[in-house]
Amino acid sequence: MRKIICIVLTLIICAAMFTACGEKTGHKVLFRDDSKSEEVTATLIDNRNKKAPAEIEQISKDGESITYAAYGDTKKYSKIVFNCDGDNTDELAFNDLVNGWHKSANGIYPYTEGKKELDVIDYAVKTFDYDGNEKEVYICTPDGYDKNAKKKYPVIYMTDGGNLFERNATTYGSWGVYESVKSMEKNTGAGAVIVGIDNPSATRDSELTPDIGDVVAEPEIYENGKGKEFSDFLVNKVVPYVEENYNVATDPEDVAICGSSSGGIESFYIGMEHPEKFGTIGALSPAFVLYDDNTWVKYLKSKKFDGNYPKVYLYCGEANDLESQLLPSTKSMPANLANISYPKDKICEIYCNKGMHNERYWRYIFPDFLKFFRK
Repeated sequence: MRKIICIVLTLIICAAMFTACGEKTGHKVLFRDDSKSEEVTATLIDNRNKKAPAEIEQISKDGESITYAAYGDTKKYSKIVFNCDGDNTDELAFNDLVNGWHKSANGIYPYTEGKKELDVIDYAVKTFDYDGNEKEVYICTPDGYDKNAKKKYPVIYMTDGGNLFERNATTYGSWGVYESVKSMEKNTGAGAVIVGIDNPSATRDSELTPDIGDVVAEPEIYENGKGKEFSDFLVNKVVPYVEENYNVATDPEDVAICGSSSGGIESFYIGMEHPEKFGTIGALSPAFVLYDDNTWVKYLKSKKFDGNYPKVYLYCGEANDLESQLLPSTKSMPANLANISYPKDKICEIYCNKGMHNERYWRYIFPDFLKFFRK
């Protein structure tokens, strides 16, 4: 009997040693580095900015890049930073939907193991009449899209459609939404359809500003906004077209509206106006500052949700002047919602002290919004 116990204990100890010395634990996120850094470490960060080192190993090397794999607990941590030969990357989303990140001359974009990275993203373009002018809408389906599949695809409607897909869209690249969805599809087996509505600079400020009261910030630019007209256009023209021509879900829990800056305040407004249609709102770096808290509370009290409270994802940085100006009003929005007894568990707040007001940082955080949408 004693001999059997000793054998069992020995096996347990050996198994533990094998795990400690061999197999890594936790969710694996790849980091493909075209600069071929020889020494790469990784740090995990939670939503309270607490940090911990990640397990990391080099898994491949070729003429173009070195690929590493980092491991960690996605229940504890939501961001990851890679240190490449002494230089840190920015904070990147870390969750079960993220397959990897690729650092190249074009910046850092979501990466999917075993999938070819596209220089040109394939999406359909539909032109609508909008206030006597033409407005383009871009519809991007995931890699495994099947128009005849029984299970319908989740769909995300987004403002500033021209900045979502192409890596040369802006000085800071694009949102990388196609790459994020592809990464999600690799890890979960499920993709999503992205519908981006173009908001050209000449009319953007007006289109993406809801008129809910007296504007307190730069009124000469933002007064008399036509956010309601844009909301009506989306709900009455774009959404019906997409639902008729694409295999997308119509249940609110599978439909989201998302945008940044002026697109963030407009997305929030659209979601509040149509809780029966949009179950998730993504308001990234939102321009809530245009109205004071009293105006917001008065507006929110005028809404009837009938139990259909959209989930609200709020994000803001503070590393440049514009983000710093938007941060206080973003942080005060949960209190405004609480004033109308909005369910607290429907609200997610994410803040990044190094986040700046551009597509690069919205690209880094978008997979976190995706997780919030799909959970």
